[in-house]
Amino acid sequence: MKSLRRGASEARLTLLLIIIAAFSFSTGSIGQEAFKIGVVNTEEVLKGSEAATKATETLRAAGERLQKQLQEKADAVRTIQEQKAKTQLFVEDAQTADLDNQILQLQQEYQRDREIGQQALLDKERELLEPIYKSLEELIINVGKTENYDIILEKRLITLYVKEEYDLTKKFIELMNENGENGENGENGEKSE
Repeated sequence: MKSLRRGASEARLTLLLIIIAAFSFSTGSIGQEAFKIGVVNTEEVLKGSEAATKATETLRAAGERLQKQLQEKADAVRTIQEQKAKTQLFVEDAQTADLDNQILQLQQEYQRDREIGQQALLDKERELLEPIYKSLEELIINVGKTENYDIILEKRLITLYVKEEYDLTKKFIELMNENGENGENGENGEKSE
């Protein structure tokens, strides 16, 4: 947590230096051109992105299925443990050894299924979301170049306040959804950029 705070402090300090430099260049004789800055809240862009929303829903549904399967195994363990507790009062320990083995086996299956399921979810998350993250990154770079932005910053991590005219979040939500539709439908046979 301390490293996150330190990173945020360093990011704010960097932003402050950039703003001071931009102000110096734009007001002095050195910088006759305006310094163009934009900010984007990538988390909001991803929440507004139809492709990211579909991917997130797919992952949520898979997570719920995994949780249901694990709960069924946990319930089976509890049932056998209750059976053992009731039986144990009236028989010798040797007679409950089979129940102990069943409990141990189910607990091991539960642990194995949990680990495999979590890894599968992580792999699927990477598979579904990495292309979306990459697409957003490429889109930000493309807009930065084509619209002559000197810098586009992550709004959540660096800025405390920004004028609405510099906030590009809504624009990127629209562009992500346009690119997602064009990419999925393959309209005009063109690759969306």
